[in-house]
Amino acid sequence: MMIHVVQPSENIYSIAEMYGVSVLKLIQDNELENFNDLVPGQTIVIVYPKLTYTVQEGDTLLGIATANDITVMQLLRNNPYLENRNYINPGEIIVISYDTNGKLTTNGFAYPFINKETLRKTLPYLTYPTIFNYSATSDGGIISYYDDTESIRLAKEYGAIPLMMMTTLTAQG
Repeated sequence: MMIHVVQPSENIYSIAEMYGVSVLKLIQDNELENFNDLVPGQTIVIVYPKLTYTVQEGDTLLGIATANDITVMQLLRNNPYLENRNYINPGEIIVISYDTNGKLTTNGFAYPFINKETLRKTLPYLTYPTIFNYSATSDGGIISYYDDTESIRLAKEYGAIPLMMMTTLTAQG
């Protein structure tokens, strides 16, 4: 994986050509909505798959995952654009695995009232989501401001380990 910093004269097409990857792959991997409006200084992730699979008629994510000895969750991590889709289409190229070295641990902060679709798109990349919801009182008590049950449930569903963030700040700061 490489991280490219957009320069003033570059566009999605020149970046794709520079790295020998398709424009569509760059758009999907970076979830670019306005790919024609790249901003100098913006970062673009360039990933090189180790193993890919071309979808055939009748394929399902579960079938592809099983045949490649991985989980559906790993397929979604490798192909985040599939998260909100009901179907996969014959001819689509799905990443089975990336050529990675080592292990990366990531942490992200969120409030319990985070948009759940945003949380679902983020969780596959997090080791530890930290829920910012608890405050310590002067007498040693703990205050919870919001119901974080759903955020914690989603984190566990995605194999992430939710952390409790406790601070002396109030909900208003």
